[in-house]
Amino acid sequence: MTADIESPPSGSAPATREMAGIPGVVKWHLVVATAFLLVSVTMASLAAVQLAWPGIFGSSALLSYGRLWPMAQTAFIYGWLTIGFFGAILYIVPRASGGGVRSSGLGYVGLAFATIGVVVGTAAIGLGMSTGRLMLEMPLIAAALLLVGAALVAIGATGAAARSERPLGPPQWYLLAAGWWLVLLLVSGNLPGVPGFNGAIQTAFYGAGLTGMWLAAAGVGVVYYVIPKLVGTDPMEPTPLGALGFWSLAFVWIGTGARSLVYGPGADWYETIGVAFSIALLVPVAVIFTDFALVTRGRWGSIIDRVSLRFVIAGAWLFALIPVYNLVLALRTSSAIVRFTQWIPAFGMLAYYGAFSMWLFAFAYFIHGRGRRRERAPGASWHLGYSLVGLGMALAAMTAGGVVAGFTWAAGVNSGLYDSVGVGFFNTSNALEPYYGVRAVGVVVFALAQILFVFNGFRAGDAEDEEEREGAVVGIDDSFDLQFDGGSGRPMTWRGLRWGVVILFLGAATFTWLLPSFDGDNTTATVYGDSARSHPNDSEVAEGRAVFLREGCWYCHTQEVRGIVTDVGLGPVSAAGDYADETPILLGVERIGPDLMHAGSRPDTDSVAWVKSYLADPQDLRPWSNSPSYAYLSTSDLDAVALYVTSLE
Repeated sequence: MTADIESPPSGSAPATREMAGIPGVVKWHLVVATAFLLVSVTMASLAAVQLAWPGIFGSSALLSYGRLWPMAQTAFIYGWLTIGFFGAILYIVPRASGGGVRSSGLGYVGLAFATIGVVVGTAAIGLGMSTGRLMLEMPLIAAALLLVGAALVAIGATGAAARSERPLGPPQWYLLAAGWWLVLLLVSGNLPGVPGFNGAIQTAFYGAGLTGMWLAAAGVGVVYYVIPKLVGTDPMEPTPLGALGFWSLAFVWIGTGARSLVYGPGADWYETIGVAFSIALLVPVAVIFTDFALVTRGRWGSIIDRVSLRFVIAGAWLFALIPVYNLVLALRTSSAIVRFTQWIPAFGMLAYYGAFSMWLFAFAYFIHGRGRRRERAPGASWHLGYSLVGLGMALAAMTAGGVVAGFTWAAGVNSGLYDSVGVGFFNTSNALEPYYGVRAVGVVVFALAQILFVFNGFRAGDAEDEEEREGAVVGIDDSFDLQFDGGSGRPMTWRGLRWGVVILFLGAATFTWLLPSFDGDNTTATVYGDSARSHPNDSEVAEGRAVFLREGCWYCHTQEVRGIVTDVGLGPVSAAGDYADETPILLGVERIGPDLMHAGSRPDTDSVAWVKSYLADPQDLRPWSNSPSYAYLSTSDLDAVALYVTSLE
């Protein structure tokens, strides 16, 4: 396979026009990504409103929180961020080597596969075909389509970089590595049929890798290109701390996956891995943040009023907060309070809607010219301002709400006045009511701000520098050669980067995913697991579990009792073997509603008739409930779900 980077024939009008503006393949990636942005923030707004004011949309499958929220997250992460960063890779990797990119047939094919995959995956979740795995909810066929699109982008960018005569620079380190890490993550994360707690370990590994090895790496790569361009330096020039930040970021971040299972049913040593890596994550993030500051040192007077830089700076400050939020989730003392609370979506909001989106906005404004001009660009400033206002409101509400929820659980135990299940969960729901409202308003404000992005970002004229236009090389052909003669004297060659990328991923996978999966306790079923959580595939209980999964009930109800104060009164502490016969494992995400691990052993939820009535009209039986109505389910589905819940003894 070869990747030919050819200069356009002299006087070629189409090529000249291409270089004078934004390459078509890049522009279409941003157009499609922006469409996903608008769709996803609309769905996120509806989900947040539904959570704050249950029943506002009546009884509707597509408007229930358990379907809306994962649809929104899927469209946002894989549609907006992933496809948007694909465009950044296709633009920056060849151009950072001194060339440009033309509309590439391969790039369009990759875009088509990725777009279809995300559309199919998001629609499938809405139609009740979720796989029941956090951030991996898309059916396998949709994930496969996205994988093909990611592979085409990664191969195309690799071909352009490998044939360049210039050494690889920091933007290429991050963007090339991120593209291939995404491919490897999609393969490993979507390996089907991993049972029990080992499935939770696989999902945790994938989630941390997707955030750190793909989105964080791609975002940092964009910044390493945009900042030097704004300050007038060469983005290919290695920075003082660039290599240290690059190699440490991905390896450390993917090791943090276990922090999502602290005090869980797994081995203590596995949890300790997550704690250790979460502490270590402070280092690469601090290194990268410092490196950004060093690059711009002494140049603020000339660049401070450029819109792109404002988004870069906003993203950098939000990026610096990510390891702090992550560490609170990882440390056992604080995790006992905030795990299974709104702190979980707050982390995602900070990373995905915050830092990574700000950097993608910066890239979009940059290549459209708005951020390259010496003008105030009030529309873009309003976009940034309202986005930060909405994001700040949502983050503040979720952060505070997470702490409040955890302390209400602990207060019930310490006071002895109530258990945080059944009617006792009123104390949590009542305390969180104002926080849900502020969160909803914040998400809506953030969503409305993106309308400004559409009107401002794509109205701006192209503003390529003349020196970039002159002698530019036209980019990626449809044939590729992954071999590269590394040469001598280069700070980092494609050959070295390639092996580093693969070895780092395999090392991280072995240490934080494969080795923990060999723990025999994960696959040996307990008596409880065999009796209460193992059902024949054709049984009505198994059918009820499938409906529970389909409706996204596991987003709001956990099925895990931890050996800590906040979970006293919920029943026997969970062990890994309790879930040995389950695929996928449904530990849950948040406790928006009570834990259901032993629901069938408690009053009310031990009655099939009561559970069925509650599902049809939650607020009629418990006015404080945040649950949507499931009256749209058939009688047989309601019976099956009620039977499943009561079987959890």
